[in-house]
Parts: sequence; structure tokens; C-alpha cells
Amino acid sequence: MATVARPLEIQQLEAYLKREFDGGIIGTGNKALDKERNFLSKAVAASFLMVHAGVSKADAIAACVDGGGDNGIDSLYISPTNVIWLVQSKYIHEGSGEPSLGDAGLFRDGVNAIVDGQFDQCKTLSATQIAQLIRVMDESHQVVFALVYTGTAMDDSRRKMFGEVVDRVNAIAPRRARFVRFGLSDFHEALTQQFAEPDINGVQIELRDYGVMNGVARAYYGSMSVKDLAALYVQHGHALVRANIRRHRGSSEVNESMALTLKNDASKFFYFNNGITLICRSIRPGQLDRTRAAGKFHLDGVSIINGAQTAGTVAQEPPAHYEAHPAEVLVTCIELPADDQGFADDVTRFRNSQNAVSPQDFAALDDNQESWRKTLQSEGVTYIVKRSTSDGPADINSFTLQEAAEARALLGSAGLELLLEHPVRLWDRGHDVKGDKATADKPSAYKTVFPDSLTARKLWRTVQIARIVQQTIEQDAMAMTSPLESDFARQSARLMAHVILIRCKSLTDGETLALTTNEQLTVSSTLDTARNALVQAYSEIETTQRPFAEAFADLSTLCALKALVMQALHA
Repeated sequence: MATVARPLEIQQLEAYLKREFDGGIIGTGNKALDKERNFLSKAVAASFLMVHAGVSKADAIAACVDGGGDNGIDSLYISPTNVIWLVQSKYIHEGSGEPSLGDAGLFRDGVNAIVDGQFDQCKTLSATQIAQLIRVMDESHQVVFALVYTGTAMDDSRRKMFGEVVDRVNAIAPRRARFVRFGLSDFHEALTQQFAEPDINGVQIELRDYGVMNGVARAYYGSMSVKDLAALYVQHGHALVRANIRRHRGSSEVNESMALTLKNDASKFFYFNNGITLICRSIRPGQLDRTRAAGKFHLDGVSIINGAQTAGTVAQEPPAHYEAHPAEVLVTCIELPADDQGFADDVTRFRNSQNAVSPQDFAALDDNQESWRKTLQSEGVTYIVKRSTSDGPADINSFTLQEAAEARALLGSAGLELLLEHPVRLWDRGHDVKGDKATADKPSAYKTVFPDSLTARKLWRTVQIARIVQQTIEQDAMAMTSPLESDFARQSARLMAHVILIRCKSLTDGETLALTTNEQLTVSSTLDTARNALVQAYSEIETTQRPFAEAFADLSTLCALKALVMQALHA
């Protein structure tokens, strides 16, 4: 049985833990491997306390109580605000699964012992720690117990087990106890946060003739000086549209029309433009005119979710232009409700559904896409999810969402049909690859191409395999002296990518992020065999003289060619 490659996320976390805690934490055990795994488990607990509880590195290390008789509690930290943190940590080398039921049960017993004041059942606690617990538990306090591990699963039996502990404690003292699960994805999010576009805070805008809407969310709307909007975009750039499904796309018919209006008829810009929608973490009204003729508003956590093209276009003109040709734009500022996590996505989707946007652009709202982007960015690979005129062409260390979608589609058995006859369906979240309504058993076409289980490494390796095929064929086509041979090669590229991705599917699960030299040679060798087989198969199946472009766009012909080529590869 082939060995399943460890997720890139667990490799990144392991490297971080070793850098961060080497020399500060000592692993125990009889063998070198045992010592390393023990070190990593302790480091996982310390890292969690630093991230989730805001504990200093020294205090996080000192909180370790791991050892024989610890009753499932690996770390204990008592905060200055009387929050008792109880942690069980498990470093799972494979980056999947969860702690055993026995380990989870032991942790439950340890938590119950601490809550009930039976400190002698946790034999690794020091006298100082016990004294602290006695003091704190005699005062107002909270207990947070966390199962911290480098896996991805959480069985319902564990959730029920820890939920019962929370219910038992809170039945006596409401809101005293809380359970936290912190898995590999949570560690990964914390590690890659540096690659997220920064929050924009402390923005002050002025709206004229403003109004207010109070409902499920509070919103202010009014006209804003285009000069002020341009200055805001120049100051913050792409970060200002981080929650938008697109960045500024540069030259386009619509954007050029906006630019002409700003140059020649700026006073009419307000009436011709759809306006800007901002979402904000908080909105604080400042100086307001009693007649609502003008008002200043302080915004934190600001992002444009509709109007990126407008903001980018108005920023092309210098401030002096707007001083000579003043213009206004309609702006709506929506304060996100703290208790509705999906509201921002809904606003973004519906506000943009009324514009001429590509279905592909809505993929930017998928949290998985952002996670894959940040994971790859931390390894020096740029994944371009939001299209922008400033992105430049993809190179050896970058690729686009469109390229990824096509490669992923070609890896599936229905890839040719999807790309040939229903390319828009790649982004369909409501219907499966056949066009039927998606269900739990039949995922949508988009989720078939980009499933939740997909890893950043597998995504990038799939693209690399497809690139070898396409680049090899293109280079050969350019060197061919016969126009017919060159055309045949280019028209066959998609079929060949499909065949090679299926034949070399195991390579998408490789251990390294980049394909190794041997793996690249395997792809190239397989491609040579497939192309030779295709020439023979084409002469047997295609008896007419129709153009190659027509033949390779015929799904029935492609399926017949694929069958013969795959047969040759298996010979």
C-alpha cells in the first residue's frame, strides 16, 4: 500500500515548533523518536497557550505539567484574571485523526478532578500550583479546558463527553466552564496569519446628505468626494478590497467608460456609477450635522466588497484633477453584526450578483481558497485567487485560480466533458457535474473540483503536472516545421493533460511541495508514450479530413481516443 504523504500544514507546524521551542522545552523518552514526539506534544500545548490565551512564551513553557500520573492534563496555566487553562496536547505525526477515546476520557477525568478540588488526583501538580488553584477557585473564576492536537477530526463521542463536563459545571455556576478544540487547521491559521492582507483601521470618511438604516445591521449611506475615495485607495491599495471578490482589473470597457466620465463630465459621475459598498467591523459617528447635510464617521476593519473597479479607476487621477473637476460617489457603510458570521459573505455575494461579474470571482469567498493561498505563500508559491491587472503572468512559482480549476477538473473522469461543454459549471455550487441539483451524496461541481479535503500541496502538484504537459507540447509545436503537425500537437494538449493527470494521479500526493526531478521525468516519459499512442489512435478513429480543432472538440472522439491511449499506457 502506498504511503500517504503528510500534509504540508503539519510539516510547516513541526518546523515552526522546533524553531520556536528548541532549547526551551525538553522532550523525554527512551528513544530519540520518543523524545522528539514528547517535545512536540509539549510544544503544541505551549504554542496553543501563546496563541489562544495570550500567554508569554516563558509562561507557556512553565505551564507544562506533563508526566506520569498527570491524569490527562499536560499544561496548567492560571491567568491574572482568574481563568484556569487546562490543556491536553497530542502531537499526531501524520497530521490527521484525533486523540484516542482513552486519552480523551482521561482528560475528562482530570478536568473533573480539578473542578471538584481533588488536586491529589493530578500528581504532577506542584505545591505552588495547588495553592494557586485553591486561592483562585475560592474567588470568581473561569475554567477553560482545551483538547489540543495536530489532527483534523473530532468524533461526536468526544464532543458529547466534554459537553457533559461543561453542562455539569455550568449548571452550578453559569458560564464558568468552556471547552475548546484546537486542531491542525487552527494552528495553520495562526501560522499563516502573517500572509493575510492586513486589517484597515482608523479610517475617517465624510458623507454628505447621509442617511442611516437600523435593522439586522446598522448602515450609513451618502455621497463621498471622489477625491477622498481615490486617496483612500492610494493609501491602502489591494488591502482595501481584501473582502471583495475581485481586485481592480485595470483597463476594461466599463473602467475606461468611468475614466472618460471623470475626465469629461465629472459632475455626472454620481448618477452614472453604481457606488461603493464598505463593510466595517465598527462604525463610530463623529461630528454630525443636525440636518444630515454632512457627517464624519470613524471606521475600523474596513473593506470594499462592491466597487473595487470604481475605487481603482478613480485612483488613477491625481488629487489636482478632482480639485479642478470635483465628483461625488454614492457610498454605503455596513457595520457587521457580531453574532452573524455569514452576513458578510451574503452581503458580498448579493451586492455583486447585480453586476457583470464572472462566476469564477465568487470563489474568492471560499475560505478554503484563502487557506490554500496563505499556505502556499508561506512556502514562496503565489496562488492568485483574485484577478487583478497588477498580477502579471504566472511564472514558475505562481499560478492562477483558473489554471488550478482546469488542472483539477482534468484530474477527474468527467473533466473533459466539464471543460468542453460546460466550463461555467466549474464554479457552480448548486449543481453537480451532470447539472443535477447538488445533494449531500452528490457534491456540487465546484466542490468536486475543490473539495474540502484538498490540500495546498496537492493543488500545486496537480498544476505542475498539467504544466509539464502543456509546456512540453507547446515547445515541441513551436519547433515543428509542419504546420499540420504543430496544429495537431496544440489541439491535443487538453486531452494529453487529462490522460497524464489520470495516469500519474499518485504523483499529486507526493511528499514535497515541488515535483522532484524523478517525478518530472516520470511525467515526461509517460507523456512521450501517450503522444505516440495518440498518433496511432487518431489514424484509426478519425477517418475524415475535418480540422484538428473540430475533432478535438468532439467529446465522443476524445473519449474514443482516450480509451486507446490509456490502453497503450497500461500495456
